[in-house]
Amino acid sequence: MSNHHPSADRLSCFAAGSLPMNQALCISVHAEHCPQCRRELQRLELLGAELFSAVAVQRRSDNLKTALMAKLDTLGLEADTGSPATEPKPAAPANVPRSLRKLLPDGLQGVHWKRLSPAIYAAKLCTDVNGAKVELLKIKAGGQVASHNHSGEEITVVLAGSFSDADGVYRRGDIIFRDREHKHHRPIASQDADCICLTSVAAPIQFTGFFARLLNPLIRRSHYSS
Repeated sequence: MSNHHPSADRLSCFAAGSLPMNQALCISVHAEHCPQCRRELQRLELLGAELFSAVAVQRRSDNLKTALMAKLDTLGLEADTGSPATEPKPAAPANVPRSLRKLLPDGLQGVHWKRLSPAIYAAKLCTDVNGAKVELLKIKAGGQVASHNHSGEEITVVLAGSFSDADGVYRRGDIIFRDREHKHHRPIASQDADCICLTSVAAPIQFTGFFARLLNPLIRRSHYSS
């Protein structure tokens, strides 16, 4: 059972389909783990359907269908009544949320991790059209991310293990939102297992430590690279 959830406003926007892909992906993954948010989304979708059904729908003339079929005939197109041969689909990775299976067809075991530090690994999944970078982040058991500030919104969903910061402890399915107001953020993985998270970062983070700050130019280049 998740203990950290999106706000009511974000859930409403998700149900309405108005969120950017990077945000919608994170909330979708969280909802797979969270019965509470699934129930709320179902309620919002039912409400939206009721509102939509109240809108008068204009009837279309049958002439539209007739004209369309005639156009198809002139193009020499015929309906295919045969059943196309289909190959059986490979089994979906059991340890990957449904929302991520197209991005992770081989599961978490098939991820090609890039080492960022002795304790931190990352694997880029995609970049949204708004510039937000979506990736996986792995923190080795007991490892910690260097203290940093956020120059844009960061969304994190825990997929495995757990981590903590100054505000609490976050476990599988929890979703966490951080922005410019959160200073000197320093996540620490639990001692018993590696922590794997889905993250969406709108802008590069900025390390604040004396030596870690030297990595900021590299972080900026990595964020904006294709």
